Amino acid sequence: MSMNEKIPVIIAGLHLEVEVEGLLQMEVSSIANLVNDKLEEVKALYPNVVDTRRLAVYTALYVAIDLYKLQQAESTNRKATENTLDHIDKTLQQTLKAAGVEAE
Repeated sequence: MSMNEKIPVIIAGLHLEVEVEGLLQMEVSSIANLVNDKLEEVKALYPNVVDTRRLAVYTALYVAIDLYKLQQAESTNRKATENTLDHIDKTLQQTLKAAGVEAE
């Protein structure tokens, strides 16, 4: 997809056209649905807020919180994987040494 291709989406009843490089129209539509879902969650959390700008800011904040949590989980998982691989490597080296095999 080129940057010049505009993809129509509807968020909070607004018809928008966005340009997103590297994503298919189906992916952008799916993301727009996620934004709409998050907006509905925020509306439920703050039922007395009717200012759409304030709701949009709350929604952006909660999306950023979700992104931050995912990044933290990814970092934790990466560290755990690295630790597991280090442990496997050390165990393998010890096993090979005990068997009298030279490791490369």
